[in-house]
Amino acid sequence: MKRNTLLALLAALPLTLAAAQEIQPINPSPLPPGPAEPFPTPLTPQVPTPQTPPSPQPVPNPEPTAPNVFASLVGVTATLSSPLTLKGKATLVFTLKSTLKNDLTLMTNRDNRQNCAFAPSLRILKVGTREVVYPDGSGNAMLCAQDMKTDTLKAGGSVRYTRTLDLPAGEYMVEGWYQGLAGDNRVKISAQPVKVTVK
Repeated sequence: MKRNTLLALLAALPLTLAAAQEIQPINPSPLPPGPAEPFPTPLTPQVPTPQTPPSPQPVPNPEPTAPNVFASLVGVTATLSSPLTLKGKATLVFTLKSTLKNDLTLMTNRDNRQNCAFAPSLRILKVGTREVVYPDGSGNAMLCAQDMKTDTLKAGGSVRYTRTLDLPAGEYMVEGWYQGLAGDNRVKISAQPVKVTVK
């Protein structure tokens, strides 16, 4: 009797095990241990950059003429003349000519870098070297009287200024300009340079 019971239990054991396998959840096999993986870097969301519409270009406003800024003088031209060949002293003639329909008052003061002369202002360069021989480049300025010279440039007329310089023998390029007041404006009117030869 005991033997029969034992055989029955053994026969029923595979069925019991099979049933137990059917009702238990299936667990995935664990992965073999490996190197620890770093946490993934969170992705930064790409925010589109807003397109800024182009700003309109500002319209420049004309600025008032500052006291130390030279204005142009339409209707007045300058010429510089001299004999092509000189001996010793060089006399230069600077002429302002007007095509305006009204008279114009001109005022200049003495220039301490131009031997205290009123007008015109000159710069003389040695041809071939561009060496400035006048005015003196040493930086020494003369002490001049503070008086003013006043001239009237008539409508359609002209005003002449002369300068006499003593230059050593050589070839020179002479630049000349008028710098002063014309009416209420501070102006600078340049003439075409001339080439002179001093014997």
